[in-house]
Amino acid sequence: MKVSNKEACATKNAHPTIALLQLTRLGDLIQTVQAVQNFRKTHPQYRMVLIARSQFAKPLNFLLQKYFDKVYTLDTQAIFHDQHTAGLSKSLNGINVFISELKSENIDALINLSFSKSSSYLASLIPAVHKIGSFHDFNNKVQINDKWSQVLYSTVMRGSLNPYSLVELFKNIIGITPSEPVVSAAQSAMPRANLIVVHPFASNDRKAWKAEKWVEVIYKTLKDNDKCTVTLVGAKNEVLKSQIITENPLLKPFSARLINVTGKTSIEELSQVVANAKLFVGHDSMVGHLAAINNTPTLTISLGNVRPHETTPFQTNAYNLAPRTKCFPCFPSDPCAYTQCHHDIPYQLVSNVIKQLMSGNEIDAEWIKSSNSGFHLSSVNFYRSRFQNGMFTLDSLIEGHLDVADIFRTFYKITWSFVINNVEDNYPIPKLTPNSHRDLLDALTGLQHLFELSEFGQKYSRFILEEISSSTPSIAKIKEFSKKIDEIDHLQEMVQKTSPYLAPIIDYFKVRKGNLFGDNIVKLTESSYYCFEENAQLTSVMYELIQNTIAEYKIGNNKNSRSDLNK
Repeated sequence: MKVSNKEACATKNAHPTIALLQLTRLGDLIQTVQAVQNFRKTHPQYRMVLIARSQFAKPLNFLLQKYFDKVYTLDTQAIFHDQHTAGLSKSLNGINVFISELKSENIDALINLSFSKSSSYLASLIPAVHKIGSFHDFNNKVQINDKWSQVLYSTVMRGSLNPYSLVELFKNIIGITPSEPVVSAAQSAMPRANLIVVHPFASNDRKAWKAEKWVEVIYKTLKDNDKCTVTLVGAKNEVLKSQIITENPLLKPFSARLINVTGKTSIEELSQVVANAKLFVGHDSMVGHLAAINNTPTLTISLGNVRPHETTPFQTNAYNLAPRTKCFPCFPSDPCAYTQCHHDIPYQLVSNVIKQLMSGNEIDAEWIKSSNSGFHLSSVNFYRSRFQNGMFTLDSLIEGHLDVADIFRTFYKITWSFVINNVEDNYPIPKLTPNSHRDLLDALTGLQHLFELSEFGQKYSRFILEEISSSTPSIAKIKEFSKKIDEIDHLQEMVQKTSPYLAPIIDYFKVRKGNLFGDNIVKLTESSYYCFEENAQLTSVMYELIQNTIAEYKIGNNKNSRSDLNK
């Protein structure tokens, strides 16, 4: 039976259409797939459309076609390559043709998951009933109206205290209930070769070890695991780097068990290699996310500007080694001459962890302490992932050490979930050190100031509303109250300088204030009032969490003091 174009269009539009705009790289596309995996099973009534760049979407077509009804690829190279010779009109024509194709979709909700200027402009051009994420309005002002996109913009884009995996943030923005990945029975039962896939490269040199360190890891791995094979994987532009490793004289005795397929596989073929392995080891990259989607255990070595809580492969028991270096994680634009973080993760620890994972034994705090030198553990953070109430969590596996940044990430996770989703998350009260205790005391003072400023913001917003509703409103008074609110915004920035761990709350408030709802002074002021009210709620929840943690620390210290006196 032949279906006419009109009938096909009617069938296509019979279901609501959600379009995801993801213009970033391969790893982000795989994480986008992970975000919608369960949603496709539980909500088959929705059409899912993906809009992505050709250079990243086409190599992943084998994966994308499983979860999206339609994938629209934007060939930016073809559209803009000949701009200087053919003129701007050709580029504009190419974009107009692309937008015309999207118009036929009758998109109900367009969700921009890539926060860049180009994606914001593109989101403003694509017609849709509702828009989520960043886009430009008719006044060329960036709009970010939904709260979870505002959380992403105020944490991921502005600092390193984001507590969420990017997969989780994508889920929250789309509106998907948090849940752990579903592993099929076929995946669980699939036999795996005695193979370790190693990807010793990254998108920039700051995120990857030098070849010499990987030679040490691979040498000890092959020596300690005499029945395993190591396969090096990577892209075509990484072939020379891979040869520096494989041709090292130290590895010659193991050449039969060291296979180099760098630059020789498509991403689909690479996915099959990873799916057949017992373990993936490498830096933060697309390959780690491929491993997670194939349920292959992972050990990630995070360096440079990598943030373990955001990009650790989204699965249970994913392991991550990160340095305790003070400047880690950095921003790509930060100057770095020595890359101290590269030296703070010892290759001996990596080799020991690989041996333990390949033996099928558990890695826990006791094994780490008993089987590894304290010297090797002194400069690293070691995390293992798990899911709590469907939420991805990284637990520290080194006893007696918890970075103050990790403590604040946990607090932020509890706070965002409660204030935005009205969900109560329960986590163990973190154990403090004298240094983290001091940092928390400083944050308490900052939170007190933020709460008072939020109260004043509500008061002056209310004064403006009362003045507007009076029989003889005074413009001078309204301006005076508005000036007070501007002063409050400035004072919040001063708090951020003295309490840097409160930056996510202050940045979130800035983003909220920059996206007030309303088209007149009354609605905008009401929106400002609710913004200050929410900020007060955020600060009060954080204050209570920190206060309880400090109280527990004092109780513990008192018990230890009494115990010492009784000896």
